[in-house]
Amino acid sequence: MDFAATAEAIAAAYRTKARLLHPDVPGTGNTDAFVALKHAYDVLSDLDSRAAYDRQARRAAQEEWEPGVMPPPREATPPPIPMRQPRASDLHWAVWLGLGVVLTVGVVQVARHLTALPPLPPGPPIPARAPVVAPAAPAQLQAANESAIPIRLVGNPNFYITPAAGPTVLWRRDDTTDAFLPAGRLPPFSSVQALRLLRPNGLIEIRTTDTATGFIEASRLTPGNAAAAHRAYCAYHAGGNPENGEILQRRGKGQGRLEVDNRTTQPAVLKLRDPAGVVVVAAFLAPGGHTTLVGLPEGRFQPDFAIGELWSRTCRGFAAGMRAQRLSGYFSLAALTPLSIPPDLPGEPAPTDISDDAFEHE
Repeated sequence: MDFAATAEAIAAAYRTKARLLHPDVPGTGNTDAFVALKHAYDVLSDLDSRAAYDRQARRAAQEEWEPGVMPPPREATPPPIPMRQPRASDLHWAVWLGLGVVLTVGVVQVARHLTALPPLPPGPPIPARAPVVAPAAPAQLQAANESAIPIRLVGNPNFYITPAAGPTVLWRRDDTTDAFLPAGRLPPFSSVQALRLLRPNGLIEIRTTDTATGFIEASRLTPGNAAAAHRAYCAYHAGGNPENGEILQRRGKGQGRLEVDNRTTQPAVLKLRDPAGVVVVAAFLAPGGHTTLVGLPEGRFQPDFAIGELWSRTCRGFAAGMRAQRLSGYFSLAALTPLSIPPDLPGEPAPTDISDDAFEHE
């Protein structure tokens, strides 16, 4: 299996499908499919990860043929289809084909990570005789499973917990009864270090402290480090898509005003910080959008701005493809007006890149 899609085609297919699968989209929203889509996009957009997947796919294809039997000739690869930005009501068949490729990559990656875990030591299998956990009331389940803040357990995270209908139970092994007993619950998108897979029971052993371990159902985990878990959490709790010119955050009032233009082809968010680093105002701009911010307090401010895909109201940052920058120094509103994104102030140095955490910091 050999995929020759360009990076631009993959990105376009991802953006199109993300707008349909996001949990807040009525009718087409699907949480599990969206998380799988995002993980698959992370693999395809990284050259090393994509090359590793292609190598494994080729090996798997070769193993399907018996020794000495020549495989049938490959069909000629059709010429690339020009991609355009589709409308929701007019999706090209190539977009659906690309989505199938992305989801297939995600499934193969999960299987590869699980099978790569160290094998069990020799010995009799552990019977899974854990008692059934009594179900909680729907309100309690929602509070425990959706609103809880993710945590990061000890070790080097290589998996995180995906959201599901019920809470994710952390099991411990009771040596006296040779059974698994419930030891607690972990919120979705918590980061863990997986150590090995107990194949007879479908459980993965994870590190809980420097000296202790626990067990989680394999179906509740997906490969990814702490950064991937944070991005998935932000995407899941993104909230509604902002309107052009929408004020996302405001502190203080005054008579100041600022005109802002987004000259990029992606959504953008502008933040003005006072000398103490506090965000005075944050505003959303659609691609190519223009807005005038009024009622701002007078003073000198440092502009931060970011572009990306899928703005997350919970994380106050873009959940995918985010790039954040900052202007050095502080400016009056009169000196900034009109402000363009990216900024182009005469005589001032170019903006510098900042981390996602620095942009999201309040």
